[in-house]
Amino acid sequence: MVKRKAAAANVRVPQTKEEAAEMIAEYGATIREISVIELAMLESLAKIKKQAELDAEPHSKKAVELFKGLQIYCEANRQVLLGNSGLKTADLGTGKVSWRHKPAKVSLSGDVEVIVERIYAKAQAALNRDDAVAALSYKAFIRVSSTVDKENMLKNADLARTIDGVTIGSGGEQFEIEPFGAEISEAAE
Repeated sequence: MVKRKAAAANVRVPQTKEEAAEMIAEYGATIREISVIELAMLESLAKIKKQAELDAEPHSKKAVELFKGLQIYCEANRQVLLGNSGLKTADLGTGKVSWRHKPAKVSLSGDVEVIVERIYAKAQAALNRDDAVAALSYKAFIRVSSTVDKENMLKNADLARTIDGVTIGSGGEQFEIEPFGAEISEAAE
């Protein structure tokens, strides 16, 4: 077995409480400098983004107008463009235009719990008519899911520990430095 010495930390370590206090002040000043630099960067990015949006605005308007004009032409001339080919895409030489069906979607209006109750009522009515197929079809519209409530497990950790596969660990300890006058708190675990 080979013994090795641990590498020395390559950081400045205070030797007294006064040095530690000085380092906290220096740390706070450094964090504030980082904040100033980040703020300047965000301001610069905001200006660049705003200018890019202004530069792109006339092009965006033109693109919308061109799209709408092409759509009106293509809708009016769909039969000429597609013929009886059964296709939904026409090649115009410099690009293609196409018509696509959007996938169907379900929209629910009102309280979801009320809709669920209505589905259960429809399923029960189907059962009353001896229509088990319809009842099962209605019940298929309802998704039931179960998940583990970890928050409740933490509240009753002793009982939760009795369940195979459940471990309640310690949250650990965290070291923090909060210099006076700093709004940012750095933490290390």
